[in-house]
Amino acid sequence: MALDVVSLTDILNSDISEEEVKDLLFTFETIQSDGVSGAADVEYFFHYKAIEFEKLDISRTYLVFSTYKEKRILSGYFSISNRPLAISKKNFTKLTNSMKKRLMGVGHRTEQNSYEIKGFLIGQIGRNFSEKSRNSNGATGRDLMAFAQNKILEAHKIVGGRIVYLECQHDQKLISFYRDHGFIELEDYESVNGLAMLVKRLKQPE
Repeated sequence: MALDVVSLTDILNSDISEEEVKDLLFTFETIQSDGVSGAADVEYFFHYKAIEFEKLDISRTYLVFSTYKEKRILSGYFSISNRPLAISKKNFTKLTNSMKKRLMGVGHRTEQNSYEIKGFLIGQIGRNFSEKSRNSNGATGRDLMAFAQNKILEAHKIVGGRIVYLECQHDQKLISFYRDHGFIELEDYESVNGLAMLVKRLKQPE
């Protein structure tokens, strides 16, 4: 089964009206879990913020399509931005000595005595769990992560950067998924949103 990755910018610049684009975005549904806001955040961003962030050049969103009964089905999406990771002095002191050494090899201290590493943020990533998407057996989480990291490597080749990072809920299943893709959790670190932080060193394939 072939999957197609299309940038939201290209869709907005096509012959499709913005209202039709919004209708497309609203075909995306997540699995809602009690007490877990992450899934709702992924859906809310895609429905209400993705177009705005695209126009303001805050991030770039990519839609992943599968085909079912000769029809194109939205299978998932991911959003990335060129944004340095800033770690406050307070959070940096909480890290283990080995993690400090790792990070100090790729970043620098700022005038405010915080720590900054040039890189890319995977802001959102999510599968579409609508009935049509589930019937199409479309993109898996691994597919979406692979597409996201490939796009980041394309940007890295052009503009540089040291890491790719993301935030997620303190959910061991979710954290294990990102670890399987080479990310390392910053232990005892909590973002301003109360989320875990995971990072991965960027390296072009040989």
